[in-house]
Amino acid sequence: MARILIVGGGVIGCAIAERLSRAGHRVTLLERDHLGAHASGAAAGLLAPHSEGGQELELRSLGLFPELVERIEALSGVEVEYRAGQTIAPALSGEEERRLRRGSGRWLDAGEALALEPALNPAIRGVALYEEAQVSPPRFVRALARAAQVQGAEIKEGVPVGALVGRSNRVSGVRTSEGDLRADFTVLAAGPWSPALASPLGVALDVRPSRGQLLTLLPPRRLLTRLLTWGGSYLMPKPDGTLIAGSTEEEVGFDARVTASGMSALLEFATRAVPALSTAVLDRSWAALRPATPDGRPLIGLGAGREGLIVATGHNRNGVLLAPVTAEMVLDLITANA
Repeated sequence: MARILIVGGGVIGCAIAERLSRAGHRVTLLERDHLGAHASGAAAGLLAPHSEGGQELELRSLGLFPELVERIEALSGVEVEYRAGQTIAPALSGEEERRLRRGSGRWLDAGEALALEPALNPAIRGVALYEEAQVSPPRFVRALARAAQVQGAEIKEGVPVGALVGRSNRVSGVRTSEGDLRADFTVLAAGPWSPALASPLGVALDVRPSRGQLLTLLPPRRLLTRLLTWGGSYLMPKPDGTLIAGSTEEEVGFDARVTASGMSALLEFATRAVPALSTAVLDRSWAALRPATPDGRPLIGLGAGREGLIVATGHNRNGVLLAPVTAEMVLDLITANA
């Protein structure tokens, strides 16, 4: 079995640690802060490949969740709050209606939609209905990490990686404050910080930070029972009656601060979709930096020209959804190149 170092303790790194340790590999995961400290811990947790315009990879990953959740909950003792359910995508214009009718969802006219969700904007022309799911990202990350530990993985928090260590065309490990660590394979899953680690070795990764702002609303009563998506925005009802509204996508470098304009855009969307939310209390707001790529697709594969390096980053807003399939792909790469 191979010795594996994983750089990054977000949902991608933790999912990879769980899958590789389950396969019997000797795994060490390094996280500079704490697990899920950045985008993974700040995500809303929607698993919505259909309404997010997902492709085959997203659909395949959604199908992996039920078995994965059952297993890691049993191993870790952590309930990840996985809930399969329905998602609605409303249309407020003829163009939106035509696009949604051509999609994979079941179309409901306005009367049917309002019967399901009476708080929706009465001006809707109808909704597309999908079967999707959601999860609690902080709990999911914690369960993955604990399951990996039970299976023999070593998880090190508060250990920043200063550099990848390599000679000739091979990456042999990493340099940390605790000294150099060696491995047969190093998996780079450090989100938008991955390029800074890869570039000194001549590996160019076109991954940049994309700021996503979110907020939590406390409505006067339970207003939605289904996840609502509208373009790139969403309203996610939680079991406690709150609603998470998200999310912006902004290229502002490594600035993870919440802005007035970001909150204004989210509130405008939320109250347009569900007018009664105008009386909701703004409970919390936050932001995080996601790893984005120019074409919107993640980078999962061997480091160009560098043996022993595997890249798993660039998942942007679908990191939680794509974590299971990414872990399977990394396992396949290690199996094929060991």
